Amino acid sequence: MTFSSPTKSYEQQRYERLMESIDEYLGGDGPEMGIDHLVRDLKKVCLDISTYHSKVLDDCTLLTDYLT
Repeated sequence: MTFSSPTKSYEQQRYERLMESIDEYLGGDGPEMGIDHLVRDLKKVCLDISTYHSKVLDDCTLLTDYLT
């Protein structure tokens, strides 16, 4: 497994972090490992991000309403 270096681009560091995370799910052996847990957590992450951005959008809309 490779580790991030400060001289690497942000994109390369991001790729390596993703690779390490996926390797933990698929390469590990434990109760929370494997493709099913990876897919479950990816779905949860997408929902969490969506919820966060929905809240930000609601706040921006409310602020715009206050300003008009």
